[in-house]
Amino acid sequence: MEIRQIKYFVAVIDCGSLSRAARQVHVAQSALSKQMSALEEDLGVQLFHRSHNGVVASEAGKVFYEYAQGMLKHLSDARAAVNSSQEEVSGSITVALPQSVATILAMPLMRAVAARYPKVAFHLNEELTGNVMDQLLHGRVDLALFTSLDLPPQVMFSALIEEDFYLIHRAHAPDAPPAGEVSLEQALARPLVFPSQAHGHCTRTVVEHAVKQRGLATGEIAMEVNSVHILKSAVEAGIGHTIMPLNLAMREIEDGRLVAHRIAAEGVSRILGICSCASMPASHLKTLISELIREIVGGMCQSGDWPGGRALDP
Repeated sequence: MEIRQIKYFVAVIDCGSLSRAARQVHVAQSALSKQMSALEEDLGVQLFHRSHNGVVASEAGKVFYEYAQGMLKHLSDARAAVNSSQEEVSGSITVALPQSVATILAMPLMRAVAARYPKVAFHLNEELTGNVMDQLLHGRVDLALFTSLDLPPQVMFSALIEEDFYLIHRAHAPDAPPAGEVSLEQALARPLVFPSQAHGHCTRTVVEHAVKQRGLATGEIAMEVNSVHILKSAVEAGIGHTIMPLNLAMREIEDGRLVAHRIAAEGVSRILGICSCASMPASHLKTLISELIREIVGGMCQSGDWPGGRALDP
């Protein structure tokens, strides 16, 4: 297997056509086709389904495409690393933030990277949590923020912040509890709007883990919504209550549209950390960006800009 074959393969999948891919990588179509046949022979699988309308990836091709993108990314990172001077940090890095983190952290992080490391090509992905670990393990992202629950063994986790969970409901809801804290049982007694189990790793999964530990029932799920913004709109519309960290609903709470009650139960909190894949190459840039994330989050907790957040030592 050659690097050029991997580049050609990605181009074919992206273009959906051998002829368009050949123009993109500046080789003759016959040469490109020969290289793809050699790659399939080397791997022992069929990577494409060919037709008069173009080409699409086979199931094996879809799997290889994920790895191929990761390989090309790390090749680019290696080239940038060896060509950069010690005085000036450069290179490329991709960070994945779950929706429940991106709302509060994305802009401060982007501003800080731009100010401190202007030569770094910084990529930020806001992801559904069901996609984050897969992208990290395949090398599509370099760092991710995630909870400490049920991580794959290849993932290294460095604790960053702890957040309590709150029962959130619309203002003047007829079934609202009295002002102040609520128990976990009180929070579960109302119909809830939650992310789906496939994409609720940083919110719903944490709550259900605490519920299971106490031998309780989750209660009625009024609706599943895999979007933080739409989920809050559903709560505001009266479809149900929800349970989430305070920072996610702070704007609506300050506007008087939503009301929050801290859940007074030990362990009903989430610990977020910086995750990286142990099987992927370490780099100085990963270390620098990890340290910057920790610096930003610590400062936001100290200043009160991350409501309900407590910075943790790694």
